Amino acid sequence: MPQWRVRDVMTTDVISAPEDASVAEIVAVLTDRQITAVPIVDGFDVVLGVVSWADLRRKIDIGAPGSPPHVGWWRRCAAPPVWWPQGTAVEVMSGPALTIEAKAPLPAAARVMYRSEVGRLLVVDGDRRLRGIVTRSDLLKVHARLDAVIRDEVIHQVLRRTLWIPPGDVQVAVDDGVVTLTGRTARKTTVVAAARLSEAVPGVTDVVDQLTFDVDDTVAAAPARQAAERDPLLGWWIGRLPAWSAGSGPADRIGDHEQQIVTRSAALQ
Repeated sequence: MPQWRVRDVMTTDVISAPEDASVAEIVAVLTDRQITAVPIVDGFDVVLGVVSWADLRRKIDIGAPGSPPHVGWWRRCAAPPVWWPQGTAVEVMSGPALTIEAKAPLPAAARVMYRSEVGRLLVVDGDRRLRGIVTRSDLLKVHARLDAVIRDEVIHQVLRRTLWIPPGDVQVAVDDGVVTLTGRTARKTTVVAAARLSEAVPGVTDVVDQLTFDVDDTVAAAPARQAAERDPLLGWWIGRLPAWSAGSGPADRIGDHEQQIVTRSAALQ
């Protein structure tokens, strides 16, 4: 089944700022667009970093040059901050920015967000050029798919195109993302495959498997017992009785031996 990727849910209308943008211009963008951060790109749209309100508060001092900074001793020992409204985007941005490629699957994006404790990722292509942005809420769009769309994909992609199940053999019902499969198939392996492939359809939250089958082909048939070859050691090596031929069985040989003993005894008397 086709897996949803970042490009399926990302926002392509992304506000960015050039690397030589002034601090005042960045503040204007953040204020006018009511956003918390803006990506910084070079002349080829390659992502260099991000400027957020936190970056501005941490790296900019508002005041006249030469006036004592209104900060603690730890800031007086550090490098001088950027004075308002001087400075450029490169001087105040944080980098490198957290990015992900548009072809990445949604679980990969969610894992990066979780590990990095962020709520958004910049989407780039193979050359790290900005293509969009994906947020936590975007990752949930897969669960907004209509039940009718999910049902149509299960019927046509899973049952017809993948498993080649004839129309009418299996019925599909979808209620709030829960798929219910009813009907009958020829083999049990088809039942198992139908349930598992339906679970992989984007937007499916659960699968209720009510399918029946004619043959349980998940149980391996017992191998036919092959005829044992003649043992050159007559079976003594593996603990079996020797396989004598019908004309010279062990009973006949024992009988001949006993007859010889009786004959010799009679001759001695």
